[in-house]
Amino acid sequence: MDTHTLVVMNVLLYVLYAGVIALNARMSGTAKGTAWFAGANLSRGGALLLILLGGVAPASRALSGLMAVLGMMMLHFSFDRLLERGPLLRSLQYVLVGTMAVGTLYLLLVPSHYPAMLLLTCATESVQVAATATVVFLFAGEELGMAASLTGASLAVYAVLLLLRVGVTLRFDSGSYPALANEAMRLWLVGTMITNSAIAFGFMFLAAAKVRVELLWHAQADELTGLLNRWALARIALREIARCGRTKGLIAVVMMDLDGLKRVNDSLGHGCGDAVLQAVGRVLQETVRAQDVVARMGGDEFCILLPDTGLAEATNVAERMRLQVDGLMLRYREETVTIGTSMGVASSESCGLSWQNLLEQSDAALYQAKRGGRNRVVASEVQALEDGGWSA
Repeated sequence: MDTHTLVVMNVLLYVLYAGVIALNARMSGTAKGTAWFAGANLSRGGALLLILLGGVAPASRALSGLMAVLGMMMLHFSFDRLLERGPLLRSLQYVLVGTMAVGTLYLLLVPSHYPAMLLLTCATESVQVAATATVVFLFAGEELGMAASLTGASLAVYAVLLLLRVGVTLRFDSGSYPALANEAMRLWLVGTMITNSAIAFGFMFLAAAKVRVELLWHAQADELTGLLNRWALARIALREIARCGRTKGLIAVVMMDLDGLKRVNDSLGHGCGDAVLQAVGRVLQETVRAQDVVARMGGDEFCILLPDTGLAEATNVAERMRLQVDGLMLRYREETVTIGTSMGVASSESCGLSWQNLLEQSDAALYQAKRGGRNRVVASEVQALEDGGWSA
């Protein structure tokens, strides 16, 4: 297959992938990064088409190089947006595009028989693609698994193809350069078709994987506070209980209910109540250990799962959380809102490795805390003391 045919095929594939990605985003509702990805394909396809139509004219080569580098920058932005990791290595992309622009202007003003424009374009693109591959490999997350690995690998292979052209261009003064350059061009065009196909499908697979992850998260998370919900907590608890059964470990549960949230809702509105729930959720997350699990069970009720924790330690943890919530002062419409909390604690020491028993006993202890005056911690088989204290 001759070079011109390969160029035309690549241009058509660029346009096709831009359209397919846009259509797929419209059908699936995954628009993150789609516009950047479509723009990248159109820009890179335009760069190839410009070479085909403009031949070796310096202006055509210069504009083609700029379009190719801009396309690579947009490709990087598309994966940044899709993976939602912030502007990772974007400053590098800006520097590379700026360098390309300055170098292009210089080469137009100071022409050379050496293929410096080709060398500059391929070297810049290779660094750009390597940066994008790094983002996909390192920051896609384990939940995206194989899709991220294959996409990152395709990007890395494309960077290698560009470096191959750089290596061939550096041999310009050798007698074998024309033949080597022609073969390198053909290999690059064939490799471009393959790798860009893999990158396009990888982008779609990553988008689909992101949708699955987001749906799974929404199924497990409480919409208001961002904490886990009752269903997700039960799944984790059963897994932890099974682990404790194997390791002969302990596990504890803290049931928690806010004191006075109804009063807040009645006096300041449910918007204030929602703000209180969100603030309490943040306080709990900041107070517990990394291995502990915090969930909102519904309404103003929370549950904290404490793996590898006995009753005494769990009660101490609950008391710390109670004090943190008790000291919480929230400003809402020029009003200062405070809230208290009652907590009930149960451990597998007293009720065994049964999720149902842990819930029932911690809930019974919570009821005792409510009945005993509120804003206190009660552990199963312990009596609440005044002033929020506890004792065995």
